[in-house]
Amino acid sequence: MIALWWAMTVLVGILVLMSLASVVLGCLATWRHFAKRASPGLPDFAPKVSILKPVEGAGPMTYEAFASFCRIDYPGGVEIVVGTIRQDDPVVAMVKRLRAEFPDREIRLVFAQLQGTNRKTSIMEALWRNASGQFLFFSDADVMVSKDYLRQLVPRLAQPEVGCLTCLPRGIEARTVGGKLIALHYDFNYLPQWMLAQRTTGIHWAIGHTMAVPRAVLEKLGGFTNFLNHLADDYELGNRVSQLGLRVIVPPLLLDCVMPPESFGASFVRMRRWKHTIRRARGIQFLGMVVTYPVFWALILALLHPLEWWSWGALAAVLSIRWLLAVGLQQIVRMPDWRRAWWLLPMVDVMEGITCLGAYFGNTVFWAGRRYSLLRDGTLELSPEETRPEKSAPVVAVKVKN
Repeated sequence: MIALWWAMTVLVGILVLMSLASVVLGCLATWRHFAKRASPGLPDFAPKVSILKPVEGAGPMTYEAFASFCRIDYPGGVEIVVGTIRQDDPVVAMVKRLRAEFPDREIRLVFAQLQGTNRKTSIMEALWRNASGQFLFFSDADVMVSKDYLRQLVPRLAQPEVGCLTCLPRGIEARTVGGKLIALHYDFNYLPQWMLAQRTTGIHWAIGHTMAVPRAVLEKLGGFTNFLNHLADDYELGNRVSQLGLRVIVPPLLLDCVMPPESFGASFVRMRRWKHTIRRARGIQFLGMVVTYPVFWALILALLHPLEWWSWGALAAVLSIRWLLAVGLQQIVRMPDWRRAWWLLPMVDVMEGITCLGAYFGNTVFWAGRRYSLLRDGTLELSPEETRPEKSAPVVAVKVKN
């Protein structure tokens, strides 16, 4: 038994060192990536862009987020197409308000038919079918952009070898504990993980804050019809683009993402869903994520030897290194709520370690207030108790309101 105990100690110690090395390398990759901010110039003829917003429901900052897209400065044509499923969705009134405030913008509303268990993918399928742009920019409802958003991104997407462009988020408006935890996850875990992956395996997936594709590429894929039931719609889109032999690129641009005003418990449920999603999508490669949370493993080491000074000393050393690296990374991410949230960073590591290991157990996920079973192939199945009719039946055909 003693030999087993020390074997576990050695294993956890190795995981601590591997996690520290992973975080250091991820930070170095991030600094290197964001040092390259120069963007190619716009083509002589700026192609028309469709900004496509799949949404159900609205939060306190949703209107401001949508309005930021209406203020974009771009020499080519721009249309904004908002999609939802229910005719009584709050976004309907929001679109009317946007039209009134921005009468010179081409803003349309599309009602989508529910075609699969992933409601968002059903909306995106309807959106691109009703869009007229050469470049299609899908973007989540909680994203806010600067006026030069398209000027920075369109030239990169216009490169012939590029099939998909995706942008990482920066958490803003983090007013609750749960919101701060999600913001810290985005800025100090998710970002360096992506940058390290880009330097090693390459990026072969996307993320919903911005997924931009040329229309011709999406036509080759048949739109979203082949993965209407998958939970990881963003992963599926980027991965299938990569399988066409085209590149998925991540420009050195962080998009402001409004954090939900949620509790600690809600943020934990959200992280749990994300980890289940990634494990189903990436398979064996998911194991690499387990060794990216040094505080989690250092805490396990301390709990294995609670009466030993060296175990707590190791935890203190890991915490110090973790915070120092985060302070350096803050020079890039510029998280607005950093001064009020920095002390929660170790908790994020612990939560992510727990949810990483927990992703190997169970198949139930909660998304947008609904309960699903996540199957082995990454598809969703609505739980029986969720199959009751909705209060307002979804529209059975796509309609466009001009």
